[in-house]
Amino acid sequence: MPAAIIVGLPLEIDRRIQSALKHGSHFAPDWQIQWIRSNSRMPGLAPSQLDGAAQAASNLGGAHLLIFRGRERQEETLANDKLGRYFRLRWLDRLLLKLIPHQIDEFLQHIESVLVEEIEWIKTVKPTDESRCLLLPECAFSAAADVRHLWTAATKPGIERIRLAARVSERFATTHWRGPRAWIDSDGRVFDHRGARHGVAPFPRAWKFSYQVPTGFHFDVTSRDSRGVSLRAFDGHRHSVSSSGHINIDPHGYVRR
Repeated sequence: MPAAIIVGLPLEIDRRIQSALKHGSHFAPDWQIQWIRSNSRMPGLAPSQLDGAAQAASNLGGAHLLIFRGRERQEETLANDKLGRYFRLRWLDRLLLKLIPHQIDEFLQHIESVLVEEIEWIKTVKPTDESRCLLLPECAFSAAADVRHLWTAATKPGIERIRLAARVSERFATTHWRGPRAWIDSDGRVFDHRGARHGVAPFPRAWKFSYQVPTGFHFDVTSRDSRGVSLRAFDGHRHSVSSSGHINIDPHGYVRR
């Protein structure tokens, strides 16, 4: 059963929602739902709540995070950086809160419509194993021009954008997959995902797009023409090896020694 965490309801609104659910509202029966309140009277997710939200998403097996927007753009940027790199994240319009308390059923129906779209994302976009292209590190992989927006496309909300992301993923595989072991980028670098696994990524880097990356998983990067290879890591630094070596890089672009 998929899981979602609904984040950022102010205390009083959260109490009304929980009371309605307790008294018989039929809500999202196909989902495991957890609620995390805002830590103030305003909607949103405070910076002090980010670590807890990430841990909750992990505990629920890669839960989707549905967060009500607050009033601080800086907090939204921080949440995208600290959570959106690892878990499926969607922002909910705080204007929906005006439906509470008189239109609670309509409020819940809107949330359910979002969850219906998220089922489509799970079925068509979310990685299902370590051979999926979304696990490639965007910073290091030189993708063809018509598919280089793959990783951004996979974060977008809305059913049409989700379907677009699925099509981009299929086109990306057609362009860059050289199975059974590897991806090859536009610069002739081979990203082999089936090498020996080693190293343990710190939390929450073991997650990407709500998929739990296997322990020790990384790509062995070499050159298709047996020359040396160079790539850019997550921190912007370039790493290079001679023709006899390879570079280990994880799905988030961190180079492993």
